[in-house]
Amino acid sequence: MAYMSLKNQKRILLMLIVCCTVIVVLFGRLVYIQVIKYDHYSQMAYEQQTKERTVEAKRGTIYDTTGTKILAQSISVNLITVVPKSIDKDKKEQIADKLSEILEIDRDGVLAKLSKNSASEIIATKIDDEKANKILEYINEEELTGIRVDEDTQRVYPYTTLLSHVLGFVGTDNQGLAGIEAYYDDELSGIPGKIVGSTDGKGRETPFTNEQYISSTNGKDLVLTVDATIQSIVEKYLSKAVIENVAQYATATVLNPNTGEVLAMATYPTFDSNDPFTINDETIKASWDTLSSKEKSEALENMWRNKCISDTAEPGSTFKIITATAALEENVVQLDTPGEFSCAGIMKVGTWNIKCWRYPNSHGSESLREGIMNSCNPVFMQLSQRLGIEKYCEYLDAFNLYGKTGIDLPGEATGIMHDRKSMAVIDLATTSFGQTIQISTIQTAVNYSAVANGGYLIKPYIVKEIKSNTENYDKKVESQILKQVMSKETADSLLSALESTATDGTAKTGSVNGYRIAGKTATGENGRGSNLKYLAGYAAIAPVSSPQVVVVVNVFDAKGPSGHGGGAVAGPVVSSILDETLRYLDIPTDYTSEDNDIVEKVVPDLTGMSFAEAKTTITSSGFKFATDVNLNDTDIIKGQIPKSGASLMEGSSIRLYASDDAKQTVSVPDVRNMTSTAAIKALHSAELNVRIVGSGTVLTQDTSAGNVVEKGSIITIHCGDTTDLP
Repeated sequence: MAYMSLKNQKRILLMLIVCCTVIVVLFGRLVYIQVIKYDHYSQMAYEQQTKERTVEAKRGTIYDTTGTKILAQSISVNLITVVPKSIDKDKKEQIADKLSEILEIDRDGVLAKLSKNSASEIIATKIDDEKANKILEYINEEELTGIRVDEDTQRVYPYTTLLSHVLGFVGTDNQGLAGIEAYYDDELSGIPGKIVGSTDGKGRETPFTNEQYISSTNGKDLVLTVDATIQSIVEKYLSKAVIENVAQYATATVLNPNTGEVLAMATYPTFDSNDPFTINDETIKASWDTLSSKEKSEALENMWRNKCISDTAEPGSTFKIITATAALEENVVQLDTPGEFSCAGIMKVGTWNIKCWRYPNSHGSESLREGIMNSCNPVFMQLSQRLGIEKYCEYLDAFNLYGKTGIDLPGEATGIMHDRKSMAVIDLATTSFGQTIQISTIQTAVNYSAVANGGYLIKPYIVKEIKSNTENYDKKVESQILKQVMSKETADSLLSALESTATDGTAKTGSVNGYRIAGKTATGENGRGSNLKYLAGYAAIAPVSSPQVVVVVNVFDAKGPSGHGGGAVAGPVVSSILDETLRYLDIPTDYTSEDNDIVEKVVPDLTGMSFAEAKTTITSSGFKFATDVNLNDTDIIKGQIPKSGASLMEGSSIRLYASDDAKQTVSVPDVRNMTSTAAIKALHSAELNVRIVGSGTVLTQDTSAGNVVEKGSIITIHCGDTTDLP
């Protein structure tokens, strides 16, 4: 029997140890891979063997306050993608030709994507069904693989520029980038779905396998406080104000003072939310290609900025209600004490001589009511001296003027006030009449809402309801009263004084036939010296008998023939907005037209009557009739201008038509700066009807000169006395 040598035994033992070590290492590696790193490698295998494509969720719809008018919605479109590895090399040229032809895009760009060594490439997004169907037909005819047509969504704003600064817009990935779209992005965006398919080791689609479709969850819908009709009224008159007054921009806000609901909010110039990257300034557009990336970005951001909330400016005299509130609340003055104040046209504060707007003339002896009516700066400087810095700053803080209103929109700016620790006597004096400080349009609207609602500071809001199609989520936003900043007695006193200002003071240009209006003008000075730019402002409350709306309009850097004062520039805009808004809301008038020396009557419905019947009805209603062609008494009336329900001055003409095709048009004459009598004559000569708001010289006309309208249309002219306006 042969024995193994010791040397061989050692070799075998060593080999055995090595084998055991290898087995242990391999077993450990196996445990590491299959147990410890199981999730990691399972995911790697899944990713290697499958390919996911995202199915975009449909963003929620945004409605106006009526719940019927859609302001923003997502529609179904198509996404075209390719899997380069699944496409035959010898067909890529042909496919690039066909796809570029159908999609009307660059052929070389398509070919470059088809030639990439990647798992998936997007060829085109937001493709309509017509083009998508052509691509599907091409795929089927040629029996192609690697080309996909998937569901996608596109954001659409049906009213284009309406409410654009508030709505904002979305990016190419349907994520909100500005306005409500950004602020409520989590609610609107929903949860994306996906399509999962199998691939081989090279990332190519595997045949005879089914794709798994995981549906998306649509975003929630929003119902706004904004009324699209009121918004369109505001934007119509705001754009007109900027154009006719050659202004840089203008802002307007309409609030319900009792709830804080924003009924309208506008900035002009505006932009199209469907095309937000096209600049709206013709001068900038002409030099666009020469601008740097930074300059382009700044220009776009300026165009998108909601200046009602994001821009602050020196408010001017609309700020005087803050000073008056503090003085009345602290009992340092009564509203109607005769001779309480004296205006010499100029007042010395420290080493400074501060002029009243009426300088070198003066207002003389005044009560507080008269000081508000006259918008007299010395009255408010004297009030601030009685209050002192500490007490005055307490009221600035009470009105949240050091902070924000808290509106549910992105980018709200804080008010800019003097630091109370370093505030000097001269700062107190200038602040008292709205200079050397800055606030936003929305802050002014909130301040006047406190006067309108009996003394309460409300939180403005823009979204009143959030809901889903499944009805599992339905949130209604309640109005919030933040605090009481003045007593009802003080609020009523200020409302009375502001009404006097609108009827007999500096704010007469904001009056509206049939309604009691409270108003205040402003002329803010922003910048100094050669950089000085004026803000023409007007704040109004209506109707005084039961306040339902607060309107604030600011026109920045007006250079037109009407000057830059709030009374001449902003007052008529507010009057026009209020006139249409109050009637649209069906708010009862406070007095009849006869009470205002203007007899207005409602136009009857004449359609369907014979010409003979229509003539009798018209004359018995206090109107005249007119026709463009001879009508027989038996002819049936098919059209009339103005339409039934309109308010028209007694003695005006109603034009009758037996055929809708027979209506004739006329160019509107320019009656601005005429007396009201001369304006009426000019408009009647053009066969147009007239509505008059106010008295005196024509400040504005609601239809711009040169516009072509149908004969018989109503042109509303706003009149006032511009010889004594701040």
